[in-house]
Amino acid sequence: MRQTGKGSGEPGATGVFPEHGRAVARTDLAGFGLVDDGPDADLDHIVRTAAHLTACEKAFITFAQGEVLHVLAAVGSDTVQTPAATSVCGTAYRNGAPLIVTDLRTDPRFARLPHVDMDSGHRFYAGFPIHLNDGHAIGTLCVIDRAVRPQGLTPDEHALLESLTALTVRVLEGRQRDARWRDYLDIASDWIWEQDEEFRFSYISRRSIGTGMPSGEMLGTTRWEGPSAETEGPAFWARHKALLEAHEPFRDLRYRWRDGETERVTMISGKPVFAQDGTFLGYRGTARDVTEEERTRREVEHMAHHDALTGVANRPTFEARIADAFRAWEETGATATVFLLDIDHFKRVNDTYGHSTGDDLLVEVARRLTECTGPEAVVARLGGDEFAVLDPSLSRGGAVDEYAAMLLQAIARPFEAQHDVIECGSCLGIAVLPDDGGSFSQIMGNADLALYEAKARGRGRHMAFQPRMRRQADSRNTLARELSEAFHDGQFDLTYQPIVRIADQRIIGAEALLRWNHPERGRLLPSAFLAALDSGRHSVDVGYWVLETACRAALPWVEARKRDFRLSVNLFTGQVRDPRLVNRVQAILDKTGFRGANLELEVTEDVLLTPLGDLPEVLKALKRLGISVALDDFGTGFGSLNHLLQFAIDRIKVDRQFVRGLGNSIDHNTVTHAIVKLAVDLGLKVTAEGIETDEQQHFLSLVGCDDMQGFHFSRPVSAEQFPQLMEKTDAMITRRHTGGAMPHANAG
Repeated sequence: MRQTGKGSGEPGATGVFPEHGRAVARTDLAGFGLVDDGPDADLDHIVRTAAHLTACEKAFITFAQGEVLHVLAAVGSDTVQTPAATSVCGTAYRNGAPLIVTDLRTDPRFARLPHVDMDSGHRFYAGFPIHLNDGHAIGTLCVIDRAVRPQGLTPDEHALLESLTALTVRVLEGRQRDARWRDYLDIASDWIWEQDEEFRFSYISRRSIGTGMPSGEMLGTTRWEGPSAETEGPAFWARHKALLEAHEPFRDLRYRWRDGETERVTMISGKPVFAQDGTFLGYRGTARDVTEEERTRREVEHMAHHDALTGVANRPTFEARIADAFRAWEETGATATVFLLDIDHFKRVNDTYGHSTGDDLLVEVARRLTECTGPEAVVARLGGDEFAVLDPSLSRGGAVDEYAAMLLQAIARPFEAQHDVIECGSCLGIAVLPDDGGSFSQIMGNADLALYEAKARGRGRHMAFQPRMRRQADSRNTLARELSEAFHDGQFDLTYQPIVRIADQRIIGAEALLRWNHPERGRLLPSAFLAALDSGRHSVDVGYWVLETACRAALPWVEARKRDFRLSVNLFTGQVRDPRLVNRVQAILDKTGFRGANLELEVTEDVLLTPLGDLPEVLKALKRLGISVALDDFGTGFGSLNHLLQFAIDRIKVDRQFVRGLGNSIDHNTVTHAIVKLAVDLGLKVTAEGIETDEQQHFLSLVGCDDMQGFHFSRPVSAEQFPQLMEKTDAMITRRHTGGAMPHANAG
């Protein structure tokens, strides 16, 4: 609030006055920037001019706030405020029109007001309401004199006061605009600043401009004289000062400063200001505290380059570091080594302990790898349980082997989780750039091939890439592509290996065997392609095709044997894992009319060694369809005895590697005898594969083997030939019973 002069003053009010039935717009002093003490030169000049040109003793500019009239400027009075309801100015303000009173003491409206008395000397009054351009009344401009003026104001005086009132409106509206902008600047994220030609602050819109000093202290100083000078250092500010001296605009310059223990970041933009004659006047611009924005940016940048779980580099960052290594090689000839690894049986950890423990394990692996590698190395998690290390300090030789062994030992140390100890291992594949590839994909692909071979050699192994691995992989890829074509082009067909009952050498079944009629390589046996097919994407479809084709072919053979016949079909790994296995087998039986009681499905020990969830229940469901289950290649795995107890197995098939040595090795005889006896004791049937001699057949007959397969009796034949083979063997059996010789089925 501002005032000048001596005397007593008259005010006006804002608010709602019921006696007039209209609302007057509420305003406040702060809204016009009128809260600071001290005179306002513009308003002071207006009241002095009004008093002088109307020859009045006193003049006032009042401002209404609530029920109080504040004196903004006065001449001849030191009154600060007065109640609006008991003042003449309040009447002028409320009426909204000029109020001229020739003699206050004789006017019944005002004669009894407290300040209209003999002592005040107030007789003549002329008051003009102050209306903003939007129509709102905010106060009055008035003059008061001791002398009665029967004629009131002259026309010139009236016009003068109207002009001064309009001038007051312009001044106050200017103050309002300034106050509004100050409010905007105070709440805005950007601050406004100005500097003179010496780059000293001449104006700052807020208490602080991101320097660690109050704006009042910064006025008259340069930006590099505050605490920020210590944080960024002289070199930073020397560059900035050189830019200013060149009178160049700048944008989004960021600098750091310390606020106690906290580091903050301010971003400034500025442009030079010139006079019309080109004289440099200084700079003006904006500033913003971007500490949180900078922190967020850094966090986002960190997230973009690091794995969210483990904190080590992610795949894109690792790829970028590989690119850096290639550039270093081009510039200096320096090589680098990539180590690729994953965690053995990580899925089992997730399944047993939960994904939270699995995550903890990944974090610990990342920590151990980081801990045991040098500062130049980059550790990355590429996805899942796959990690990679890039070390530019290594190439080939013993150092690489020692480094790989160190990484494997770090992972092999036991992990503690949920009051338990988890032992994990890993294998490593190694590739050296640029020898082992000219790009990220080639290097990583070849490291993966080396990892693949390391795993094939056992746990805790490491292998360096060798060119033959790529050739072998290319062959596998070619084979996979050709197998896909074979499936779609109908290049597969089946042959049938007779299953012979040892007791009477009668054919009591057949095993369906897959053959591939390769367009270039001819007719291929399973040993040439079965492993690739089993791990490929068409194994499930091929497996069900084999089952349906074999069921159709064997249906008349079952009838010929009066149902004393079983069809044996191997299941691929993908089929065993297929949740639709039971339903699809049932559908094939329904479609072909083949009886489940005449079907035997074979699974290998390798399939059973893989965690397959509810596989025991699946096998039981197959048995409920009448189907029997055989364990193929028995004795070649690591968990055979456990499988006999855990799964619903009806038959074991003794692998040919045991049969091959019968009669030539006491050890083979002993092991085979033990296998057959174990199966018999458990109530299981036994079929021996690979019978090629009379001695092998005789031994298996003596130890209690039920059935046999092998070239000694017959090679696999086509579906068209199989009925003839059964007839031929039946005829031979008949001749034997009548005293004839018993030749082999393949004879003659």
